[in-house]
Amino acid sequence: MIRRLALVGVLLAAVAALVGHATIAWYIGAPVAAKSAPGTSTMCAVTFRRGGPPEVLEHACDVPTPVWVEGTGTLLIRIHYAALNPVDSKTRARANESAWLGNLPTIPGADLSGVVERADAGSGFKAGDRVMGMGPAIPVQFWGTYAEYIVLAEKHLAIVPAGVTMEQAAAIPLVGMTVAQAFRYAGFEPVVDDSAIETGGPHSAKDSATDSATDSAKPAKPAKRVLVHAAAGGVGHIAVQYASRVLGLEVTGYIYASVAG
Repeated sequence: MIRRLALVGVLLAAVAALVGHATIAWYIGAPVAAKSAPGTSTMCAVTFRRGGPPEVLEHACDVPTPVWVEGTGTLLIRIHYAALNPVDSKTRARANESAWLGNLPTIPGADLSGVVERADAGSGFKAGDRVMGMGPAIPVQFWGTYAEYIVLAEKHLAIVPAGVTMEQAAAIPLVGMTVAQAFRYAGFEPVVDDSAIETGGPHSAKDSATDSATDSAKPAKPAKRVLVHAAAGGVGHIAVQYASRVLGLEVTGYIYASVAG
């Protein structure tokens, strides 16, 4: 779904520094830190075995820990924060009727921030790095981010920029990449240099240049003004600031009266 997480350091570092995202981000590191450690066979996690209301969620500390294998281009991450997005609750609620969900039980969650525990020699990341990223938005695998640990491909992760808290970082990836991709597909590009690109991790914008055929449909001369619908929403409030402060556009936004109070 999101193949441009390699751009997180560039497209989202500015966004992460601008705002504290309204999506709920909750801390899962300290309360369970003493229960398991890298190399142990089980960990604590939130799972669900069937679809339904929030009450179907279960907390357990006998969940199999994901296995990191050296030389696979992946990282073992100790998760500090996970964000709750609408897709997470909708996936849980409709799990019984979703053929694409995969086998249950599963660990929900996509957004995360955490610390690298294991990395390949020569990787662009190292143990101790603060990272943020996004796992599968649709949990087609067992391991999601509502857990102590996850193994993810390096391309799905980026270094948390200095000055950005781990809580803020966890709340950025899904909504931030939604904003960044939408503007990019419309022909808007932030102005960055190669050194800025590399601060986001081992992958640069050039790596993703051919990711999507939709890029070829960009307008040659994008407008200087943009209208943001639902400007107080999770995506909207980031879109307003990204458009204004990163892209330099004149922004008009609207919100529903019920949101305005």
